Amino acid sequence: MLSHFRASSLWGALFLFAIFSFSCSSSEEFSGFSYDPEGSTITTDKEITPQHERTIGISAEGVWLSNEFPGARMNDFYKVNDSLYQVVLEPENHPVNNSPWYSFKAWADTAKTISLRLQYRHGDHRYFPEISYDGARWMPIDSTSYVEDTLQGTATLTLDLSQKPVWISAQELLTVDDYAAWADSLSKKTFVRQDTAGYSHQGRPVKKMVINELEYEGQPHGVMLITGRLHPPEVTGALASLYFIEEITSNSELAKEFRGKFEVLAYPLANPDGVQNGHWRHNAGGVDLNRDWKAFNQPETQAIRDDILQHVSNDSLKKVYYGIDFHSTNENIFYPINREIETYPEDFTYFWVDSLKAAFPDTEFSVEPFDTSSPIAKNWIHRTFGADAVTYEVNDAEARDKIEAIARTSARLVMQNLLKERRNSEN
Repeated sequence: MLSHFRASSLWGALFLFAIFSFSCSSSEEFSGFSYDPEGSTITTDKEITPQHERTIGISAEGVWLSNEFPGARMNDFYKVNDSLYQVVLEPENHPVNNSPWYSFKAWADTAKTISLRLQYRHGDHRYFPEISYDGARWMPIDSTSYVEDTLQGTATLTLDLSQKPVWISAQELLTVDDYAAWADSLSKKTFVRQDTAGYSHQGRPVKKMVINELEYEGQPHGVMLITGRLHPPEVTGALASLYFIEEITSNSELAKEFRGKFEVLAYPLANPDGVQNGHWRHNAGGVDLNRDWKAFNQPETQAIRDDILQHVSNDSLKKVYYGIDFHSTNENIFYPINREIETYPEDFTYFWVDSLKAAFPDTEFSVEPFDTSSPIAKNWIHRTFGADAVTYEVNDAEARDKIEAIARTSARLVMQNLLKERRNSEN
Protein backbone atom coordinates (compact mmCIF):
# COMPACT_ATOMS: atom_id res chain seq x y z
CA MET A 1 0.00 0.00 0.00
CA LEU A 2 2.74 2.44 0.95
CA SER A 3 4.46 1.90 -2.38
CA HIS A 4 1.76 3.98 -3.98
CA PHE A 5 2.72 7.03 -1.93
CA ARG A 6 5.82 9.07 -2.59
CA ALA A 7 8.67 8.94 -0.14
CA SER A 8 8.93 11.82 2.29
CA SER A 9 12.35 12.84 0.99
CA LEU A 10 10.93 13.27 -2.49
CA TRP A 11 8.03 15.29 -1.14
CA GLY A 12 10.46 17.53 0.70
CA ALA A 13 12.44 18.08 -2.48
CA LEU A 14 9.24 18.80 -4.36
CA PHE A 15 8.23 21.34 -1.76
CA LEU A 16 11.51 23.24 -2.06
CA PHE A 17 11.42 23.06 -5.86
CA ALA A 18 7.85 24.31 -6.03
CA ILE A 19 8.49 27.21 -3.68
CA PHE A 20 11.59 28.26 -5.64
CA SER A 21 10.49 27.73 -9.21
CA PHE A 22 6.95 29.02 -8.94
CA SER A 23 7.94 32.02 -6.84
CA CYS A 24 10.50 33.14 -9.41
CA SER A 25 8.80 32.20 -12.65
CA SER A 26 6.56 34.38 -14.75
CA SER A 27 3.68 33.63 -17.11
CA GLU A 28 5.33 35.22 -20.18
CA GLU A 29 4.84 32.09 -22.28
CA PHE A 30 1.07 32.42 -21.86
CA SER A 31 -0.48 35.66 -23.10
CA GLY A 32 -4.04 35.01 -21.94
CA PHE A 33 -7.22 33.34 -23.10
CA SER A 34 -9.22 34.80 -25.98
CA TYR A 35 -11.53 36.64 -23.57
CA ASP A 36 -8.72 38.05 -21.40
CA PRO A 37 -7.83 41.74 -21.72
CA GLU A 38 -4.26 42.70 -22.49
CA GLY A 39 -1.97 42.37 -19.50
CA SER A 40 -4.18 39.96 -17.57
CA THR A 41 -1.28 37.59 -16.91
CA ILE A 42 0.89 40.33 -15.43
CA THR A 43 0.11 39.77 -11.77
CA THR A 44 2.20 42.36 -9.98
CA ASP A 45 0.10 44.95 -8.14
CA LYS A 46 -1.95 47.34 -10.26
CA GLU A 47 -3.57 50.50 -9.02
CA ILE A 48 -7.27 50.32 -8.21
CA THR A 49 -9.82 53.07 -7.65
CA PRO A 50 -11.92 52.24 -4.58
CA GLN A 51 -15.56 53.21 -4.87
CA HIS A 52 -16.84 55.86 -2.47
CA GLU A 53 -19.26 54.35 0.03
CA ARG A 54 -22.19 56.72 0.18
CA THR A 55 -25.91 57.29 -0.13
CA ILE A 56 -26.82 59.41 -3.14
CA GLY A 57 -30.22 61.05 -3.39
CA ILE A 58 -32.24 63.13 -5.79
CA SER A 59 -33.68 65.10 -2.92
CA ALA A 60 -36.28 66.97 -4.96
CA GLU A 61 -37.66 63.62 -6.09
CA GLY A 62 -37.08 61.80 -2.81
CA VAL A 63 -35.27 58.89 -4.53
CA TRP A 64 -32.17 57.38 -2.93
CA LEU A 65 -29.49 54.80 -3.71
CA SER A 66 -26.82 53.43 -1.38
CA ASN A 67 -23.72 51.26 -1.60
CA GLU A 68 -23.01 51.32 2.12
CA PHE A 69 -22.94 47.57 2.74
CA PRO A 70 -20.50 44.70 2.10
CA GLY A 71 -20.40 43.52 -1.50
CA ALA A 72 -21.97 46.68 -2.91
CA ARG A 73 -21.03 48.33 -6.20
CA MET A 74 -22.55 51.66 -7.25
CA ASN A 75 -20.32 54.51 -8.39
CA ASP A 76 -22.76 57.31 -9.24
CA PHE A 77 -26.46 58.04 -9.51
CA TYR A 78 -28.39 60.87 -11.14
CA LYS A 79 -31.62 61.80 -12.88
CA VAL A 80 -31.52 61.80 -16.69
CA ASN A 81 -34.99 63.22 -17.37
CA ASP A 82 -38.51 63.17 -15.94
CA SER A 83 -38.92 59.46 -16.68
CA LEU A 84 -35.42 58.02 -16.27
CA TYR A 85 -32.74 57.69 -13.59
CA GLN A 86 -29.27 56.27 -14.18
CA VAL A 87 -26.78 54.42 -12.01
CA VAL A 88 -23.15 54.41 -13.16
CA LEU A 89 -21.04 51.31 -12.57
CA GLU A 90 -17.27 51.11 -12.88
CA PRO A 91 -14.74 48.36 -12.19
CA GLU A 92 -12.00 48.51 -9.59
CA ASN A 93 -9.50 49.02 -12.43
CA HIS A 94 -9.23 48.27 -16.12
CA PRO A 95 -8.71 46.59 -18.53
CA VAL A 96 -10.83 43.90 -16.96
CA ASN A 97 -12.86 40.87 -18.07
CA ASN A 98 -16.52 41.65 -18.65
CA SER A 99 -17.99 40.59 -15.31
CA PRO A 100 -19.73 43.88 -14.43
CA TRP A 101 -20.91 43.49 -10.86
CA TYR A 102 -23.53 45.79 -9.38
CA SER A 103 -25.28 45.79 -6.01
CA PHE A 104 -27.08 48.67 -4.32
CA LYS A 105 -30.14 49.56 -2.25
CA ALA A 106 -32.90 51.85 -3.50
CA TRP A 107 -35.83 53.53 -1.77
CA ALA A 108 -38.08 56.60 -1.95
CA ASP A 109 -39.59 59.01 0.53
CA THR A 110 -43.03 58.31 -0.92
CA ALA A 111 -44.20 55.38 -3.00
CA LYS A 112 -43.38 55.74 -6.68
CA THR A 113 -42.37 53.78 -9.76
CA ILE A 114 -39.14 54.68 -11.53
CA SER A 115 -37.13 53.55 -14.55
CA LEU A 116 -33.49 52.98 -13.66
CA ARG A 117 -30.81 52.42 -16.30
CA LEU A 118 -27.63 50.49 -15.52
CA GLN A 119 -24.83 52.27 -17.35
CA TYR A 120 -21.33 50.72 -17.40
CA ARG A 121 -17.88 52.13 -17.94
CA HIS A 122 -15.32 49.63 -19.28
CA GLY A 123 -17.95 46.91 -19.62
CA ASP A 124 -21.36 45.84 -20.90
CA HIS A 125 -24.37 44.53 -19.03
CA ARG A 126 -24.20 40.80 -18.30
CA TYR A 127 -26.10 39.67 -15.18
CA PHE A 128 -29.90 39.40 -14.96
CA PRO A 129 -30.87 41.34 -11.80
CA GLU A 130 -31.68 39.69 -8.51
CA ILE A 131 -33.79 41.60 -5.98
CA SER A 132 -34.34 41.30 -2.24
CA TYR A 133 -36.38 43.12 0.38
CA ASP A 134 -34.21 42.06 3.32
CA GLY A 135 -30.74 41.52 1.82
CA ALA A 136 -30.95 37.79 2.55
CA ARG A 137 -33.73 36.24 0.45
CA TRP A 138 -33.37 36.78 -3.28
CA MET A 139 -35.36 36.28 -6.46
CA PRO A 140 -34.91 37.27 -10.10
CA ILE A 141 -36.59 40.51 -11.08
CA ASP A 142 -39.83 40.07 -13.00
CA SER A 143 -38.97 39.84 -16.69
CA THR A 144 -41.62 42.49 -17.48
CA SER A 145 -39.61 44.95 -15.37
CA TYR A 146 -36.37 44.43 -17.27
CA VAL A 147 -35.19 45.54 -20.71
CA GLU A 148 -31.66 44.90 -21.98
CA ASP A 149 -30.10 47.02 -24.73
CA THR A 150 -27.40 44.79 -26.20
CA LEU A 151 -26.23 47.47 -28.64
CA GLN A 152 -25.59 49.99 -25.88
CA GLY A 153 -24.53 47.41 -23.28
CA THR A 154 -27.09 48.71 -20.77
CA ALA A 155 -30.21 47.46 -19.00
CA THR A 156 -33.24 49.39 -17.73
CA LEU A 157 -35.25 48.28 -14.71
CA THR A 158 -38.73 49.31 -13.62
CA LEU A 159 -38.75 49.55 -9.84
CA ASP A 160 -41.61 50.12 -7.39
CA LEU A 161 -40.00 52.06 -4.56
CA SER A 162 -41.21 52.91 -1.07
CA GLN A 163 -39.60 53.81 2.24
CA LYS A 164 -38.64 50.15 2.63
CA PRO A 165 -35.36 49.58 0.76
CA VAL A 166 -35.06 47.08 -2.05
CA TRP A 167 -31.69 45.51 -2.89
CA ILE A 168 -30.80 45.16 -6.59
CA SER A 169 -27.80 42.97 -7.37
CA ALA A 170 -26.10 41.16 -10.23
CA GLN A 171 -26.32 37.98 -8.15
CA GLU A 172 -27.39 37.38 -4.58
CA LEU A 173 -24.94 38.63 -1.97
CA LEU A 174 -22.59 36.01 -0.51
CA THR A 175 -20.12 37.97 1.60
CA VAL A 176 -17.34 37.23 4.09
CA ASP A 177 -19.85 37.09 6.95
CA ASP A 178 -22.02 34.61 5.04
CA TYR A 179 -19.04 32.33 4.48
CA ALA A 180 -18.07 32.61 8.15
CA ALA A 181 -21.56 31.63 9.33
CA TRP A 182 -21.63 28.68 6.92
CA ALA A 183 -18.18 27.47 7.95
CA ASP A 184 -18.95 27.87 11.65
CA SER A 185 -22.03 25.71 11.21
CA LEU A 186 -20.08 22.94 9.47
CA SER A 187 -17.26 23.16 12.00
CA LYS A 188 -19.59 21.91 14.73
CA LYS A 189 -18.88 18.49 13.25
CA THR A 190 -15.86 16.87 14.85
CA PHE A 191 -14.27 15.98 11.51
CA VAL A 192 -14.35 19.56 10.13
CA ARG A 193 -11.63 21.99 11.21
CA GLN A 194 -11.24 25.64 10.27
CA ASP A 195 -7.92 27.44 10.08
CA THR A 196 -6.33 30.49 8.46
CA ALA A 197 -4.02 29.86 5.51
CA GLY A 198 -2.87 33.49 5.31
CA TYR A 199 -4.12 37.00 4.79
CA SER A 200 -5.33 39.10 1.87
CA HIS A 201 -4.02 42.46 0.68
CA GLN A 202 -6.33 44.23 3.13
CA GLY A 203 -5.64 41.87 6.00
CA ARG A 204 -8.70 39.63 5.75
CA PRO A 205 -8.09 35.96 6.57
CA VAL A 206 -7.94 33.47 3.71
CA LYS A 207 -9.72 30.63 5.47
CA LYS A 208 -9.34 26.93 4.89
CA MET A 209 -11.34 23.89 5.93
CA VAL A 210 -9.79 20.51 6.65
CA ILE A 211 -12.21 17.60 6.41
CA ASN A 212 -11.29 14.03 7.34
CA GLU A 213 -12.37 11.18 9.54
CA LEU A 214 -9.46 8.80 9.08
CA GLU A 215 -9.94 5.33 10.48
CA TYR A 216 -6.67 5.40 12.40
CA GLU A 217 -3.73 7.74 12.88
CA GLY A 218 -0.79 7.29 10.55
CA GLN A 219 -2.70 5.66 7.72
CA PRO A 220 -1.94 6.50 4.08
CA HIS A 221 -4.72 8.61 2.58
CA GLY A 222 -5.63 10.61 -0.47
CA VAL A 223 -6.11 14.37 -0.59
CA MET A 224 -8.62 16.39 -2.60
CA LEU A 225 -8.10 20.15 -3.08
CA ILE A 226 -10.97 22.62 -3.51
CA THR A 227 -10.71 26.33 -4.33
CA GLY A 228 -13.45 28.84 -5.00
CA ARG A 229 -14.41 32.50 -5.45
CA LEU A 230 -11.18 33.63 -7.03
CA HIS A 231 -13.45 35.98 -9.03
CA PRO A 232 -15.93 37.94 -6.86
CA PRO A 233 -19.07 38.01 -9.10
CA GLU A 234 -19.09 34.26 -9.68
CA VAL A 235 -21.75 33.44 -7.13
CA THR A 236 -23.31 30.40 -8.82
CA GLY A 237 -19.96 28.62 -8.75
CA ALA A 238 -19.56 29.66 -5.13
CA LEU A 239 -22.94 28.17 -4.23
CA ALA A 240 -22.00 24.93 -6.02
CA SER A 241 -18.76 24.71 -4.01
CA LEU A 242 -20.63 25.08 -0.72
CA TYR A 243 -23.18 22.40 -1.60
CA PHE A 244 -20.36 20.14 -2.83
CA ILE A 245 -18.52 20.51 0.49
CA GLU A 246 -21.72 20.02 2.48
CA GLU A 247 -22.31 16.70 0.73
CA ILE A 248 -18.81 15.55 1.68
CA THR A 249 -19.60 16.38 5.31
CA SER A 250 -23.00 14.66 5.25
CA ASN A 251 -24.01 11.62 7.27
CA SER A 252 -24.34 9.34 4.25
CA GLU A 253 -22.46 6.03 4.30
CA LEU A 254 -20.60 7.11 1.19
CA ALA A 255 -19.40 10.34 2.80
CA LYS A 256 -18.33 8.50 5.95
CA GLU A 257 -16.35 5.97 3.92
CA PHE A 258 -14.78 8.77 1.89
CA ARG A 259 -13.71 10.73 4.97
CA GLY A 260 -12.11 7.57 6.29
CA LYS A 261 -9.84 7.29 3.24
CA PHE A 262 -9.48 10.88 1.99
CA GLU A 263 -8.78 14.31 3.37
CA VAL A 264 -10.22 17.47 1.83
CA LEU A 265 -8.43 20.82 1.91
CA ALA A 266 -10.91 23.52 0.89
CA TYR A 267 -10.35 27.25 0.34
CA PRO A 268 -13.88 28.34 -0.63
CA LEU A 269 -13.30 32.13 -0.42
CA ALA A 270 -9.94 32.84 -2.06
CA ASN A 271 -10.60 36.53 -2.75
CA PRO A 272 -12.24 38.02 0.35
CA ASP A 273 -11.22 41.62 -0.48
CA GLY A 274 -12.71 41.47 -3.96
CA VAL A 275 -15.95 40.00 -2.64
CA GLN A 276 -16.30 42.47 0.20
CA ASN A 277 -15.54 45.51 -2.00
CA GLY A 278 -17.85 44.52 -4.84
CA HIS A 279 -15.09 44.08 -7.40
CA TRP A 280 -15.79 42.96 -10.95
CA ARG A 281 -12.87 40.55 -11.19
CA HIS A 282 -9.75 41.40 -9.21
CA ASN A 283 -8.36 41.39 -5.69
CA ALA A 284 -7.34 44.52 -3.80
CA GLY A 285 -4.03 44.41 -5.68
CA GLY A 286 -5.93 44.91 -8.95
CA VAL A 287 -5.01 41.41 -10.16
CA ASP A 288 -6.91 38.43 -11.58
CA LEU A 289 -6.02 35.78 -9.01
CA ASN A 290 -6.64 32.96 -11.46
CA ARG A 291 -3.73 34.17 -13.57
CA ASP A 292 -1.28 34.16 -10.65
CA TRP A 293 -0.61 30.44 -10.19
CA LYS A 294 2.90 30.60 -11.64
CA ALA A 295 4.32 33.94 -10.51
CA PHE A 296 2.49 33.92 -7.14
CA ASN A 297 2.80 37.67 -6.75
CA GLN A 298 -0.38 38.02 -4.71
CA PRO A 299 -0.76 37.21 -0.99
CA GLU A 300 -3.93 35.16 -1.49
CA THR A 301 -2.42 32.74 -4.01
CA GLN A 302 0.82 32.62 -2.03
CA ALA A 303 -1.10 31.71 1.13
CA ILE A 304 -3.07 28.88 -0.51
CA ARG A 305 -0.02 27.49 -2.31
CA ASP A 306 2.17 27.53 0.81
CA ASP A 307 -0.55 26.04 2.97
CA ILE A 308 -1.15 23.15 0.58
CA LEU A 309 2.56 22.42 0.17
CA GLN A 310 3.20 22.55 3.90
CA HIS A 311 0.24 20.27 4.53
CA VAL A 312 1.14 17.50 2.12
CA SER A 313 4.71 17.80 0.91
CA ASN A 314 6.56 16.48 3.96
CA ASP A 315 4.17 13.65 4.67
CA SER A 316 4.67 10.40 2.77
CA LEU A 317 1.24 9.21 3.91
CA LYS A 318 -0.58 11.86 1.86
CA LYS A 319 -1.11 11.82 -1.90
CA VAL A 320 -3.00 14.48 -3.83
CA TYR A 321 -5.54 12.74 -6.07
CA TYR A 322 -7.68 15.55 -7.42
CA GLY A 323 -8.37 19.28 -7.50
CA ILE A 324 -11.51 21.31 -8.30
CA ASP A 325 -11.62 25.07 -8.83
CA PHE A 326 -15.20 26.43 -8.86
CA HIS A 327 -16.17 29.33 -11.15
CA SER A 328 -19.15 30.75 -13.07
CA THR A 329 -19.83 31.71 -16.66
CA ASN A 330 -22.75 31.73 -19.09
CA GLU A 331 -23.02 27.92 -19.26
CA ASN A 332 -22.30 24.77 -17.29
CA ILE A 333 -18.86 23.84 -18.54
CA PHE A 334 -15.90 21.76 -17.41
CA TYR A 335 -12.34 22.67 -18.36
CA PRO A 336 -10.37 19.45 -17.82
CA ILE A 337 -6.76 18.75 -18.68
CA ASN A 338 -6.17 17.46 -22.19
CA ARG A 339 -6.41 13.68 -22.36
CA GLU A 340 -3.02 13.53 -24.06
CA ILE A 341 -1.42 14.80 -20.84
CA GLU A 342 -0.78 12.09 -18.28
CA THR A 343 -2.56 12.59 -14.96
CA TYR A 344 -3.30 10.54 -11.89
CA PRO A 345 -6.02 9.39 -11.79
CA GLU A 346 -6.15 9.11 -15.56
CA ASP A 347 -9.14 10.82 -17.25
CA PHE A 348 -10.91 11.21 -13.91
CA THR A 349 -12.81 14.35 -14.90
CA TYR A 350 -14.13 12.80 -18.12
CA PHE A 351 -15.63 9.83 -16.26
CA TRP A 352 -17.22 12.20 -13.74
CA VAL A 353 -18.81 14.34 -16.47
CA ASP A 354 -20.12 11.30 -18.34
CA SER A 355 -21.83 10.10 -15.16
CA LEU A 356 -23.20 13.58 -14.48
CA LYS A 357 -24.68 13.82 -17.97
CA ALA A 358 -26.41 10.49 -17.39
CA ALA A 359 -27.82 11.73 -14.07
CA PHE A 360 -29.12 15.00 -15.60
CA PRO A 361 -30.04 14.17 -19.21
CA ASP A 362 -32.01 17.42 -19.64
CA THR A 363 -29.08 19.64 -18.60
CA GLU A 364 -26.35 20.61 -21.02
CA PHE A 365 -22.77 20.22 -19.80
CA SER A 366 -19.97 21.33 -22.09
CA VAL A 367 -16.41 20.02 -21.92
CA GLU A 368 -13.48 22.01 -23.26
CA PRO A 369 -10.07 20.50 -22.53
CA PHE A 370 -6.96 22.68 -22.19
CA ASP A 371 -3.26 22.10 -21.86
CA THR A 372 -1.43 23.00 -18.66
CA SER A 373 0.50 26.08 -19.83
CA SER A 374 -1.82 28.73 -18.38
CA PRO A 375 -1.14 30.10 -14.87
CA ILE A 376 -4.45 28.98 -13.36
CA ALA A 377 -5.26 27.02 -10.20
CA LYS A 378 -6.04 23.64 -11.72
CA ASN A 379 -2.83 23.65 -13.77
CA TRP A 380 -0.70 24.41 -10.71
CA ILE A 381 -2.24 21.36 -9.00
CA HIS A 382 -1.29 19.16 -11.94
CA ARG A 383 2.19 20.62 -12.37
CA THR A 384 2.94 20.25 -8.68
CA PHE A 385 1.41 16.88 -7.85
CA GLY A 386 0.74 15.16 -11.18
CA ALA A 387 -2.90 14.92 -10.16
CA ASP A 388 -5.93 15.40 -12.34
CA ALA A 389 -7.78 18.68 -11.81
CA VAL A 390 -10.62 20.68 -13.34
CA THR A 391 -12.07 24.16 -13.56
CA TYR A 392 -15.82 23.70 -13.03
CA GLU A 393 -17.93 26.62 -14.25
CA VAL A 394 -21.59 26.95 -13.29
CA ASN A 395 -24.15 28.75 -15.44
CA ASP A 396 -24.79 32.33 -14.21
CA ALA A 397 -28.52 31.84 -14.73
CA GLU A 398 -28.89 28.29 -13.41
CA ALA A 399 -31.85 27.75 -11.06
CA ARG A 400 -30.62 27.59 -7.48
CA ASP A 401 -32.29 24.29 -6.69
CA LYS A 402 -30.69 22.83 -9.81
CA ILE A 403 -27.27 24.12 -8.71
CA GLU A 404 -27.68 22.29 -5.42
CA ALA A 405 -28.87 19.06 -7.03
CA ILE A 406 -26.02 19.00 -9.54
CA ALA A 407 -23.37 19.93 -6.94
CA ARG A 408 -24.47 17.28 -4.47
CA THR A 409 -24.66 14.63 -7.18
CA SER A 410 -21.22 15.70 -8.38
CA ALA A 411 -19.82 15.31 -4.89
CA ARG A 412 -21.24 11.80 -4.63
CA LEU A 413 -19.83 10.84 -8.02
CA VAL A 414 -16.41 12.24 -7.17
CA MET A 415 -16.34 10.43 -3.82
CA GLN A 416 -17.40 7.13 -5.40
CA ASN A 417 -14.81 7.37 -8.16
CA LEU A 418 -11.97 8.47 -5.88
CA LEU A 419 -12.69 5.58 -3.53
CA LYS A 420 -12.60 3.27 -6.54
CA GLU A 421 -9.23 4.71 -7.59
CA ARG A 422 -7.94 4.25 -4.07
CA ARG A 423 -9.02 0.61 -3.99
CA ASN A 424 -7.40 0.00 -7.36
CA SER A 425 -4.13 1.54 -6.15
CA GLU A 426 -4.06 -0.80 -3.16
CA ASN A 427 -4.46 -3.95 -5.27
